[in-house]
Amino acid sequence: MGWRTVAAVLDGGTAVCGAVCSAYFFDRFLFDADVTPARRVALGLLALLTFGAFIEAVTLLAISTGGREEIPLSAPWAAVRLLPFLGTAGVAGLIARRFAAR
Repeated sequence: MGWRTVAAVLDGGTAVCGAVCSAYFFDRFLFDADVTPARRVALGLLALLTFGAFIEAVTLLAISTGGREEIPLSAPWAAVRLLPFLGTAGVAGLIARRFAAR
């Protein structure tokens, strides 16, 4: 498995997890009536942050798989892409745990 594949898998996973997280936070931000104003601000910021991770991952995935060699795909690149994946996957896991507890 080459670094291009590793980067694509990591960016694909980040995009999926970022989409799930941002949808959850936007939903709570817009439709949860029992949220304090401070928590609503936090939900809005988390929605924007996770949406940013989604957009970044989709953009990098499109650039790296589009045939252009603008991004140096290597072991350090894959290591750097691992961090956003772990962050969004961790938050998505917490969201899944919340739904499982219901």
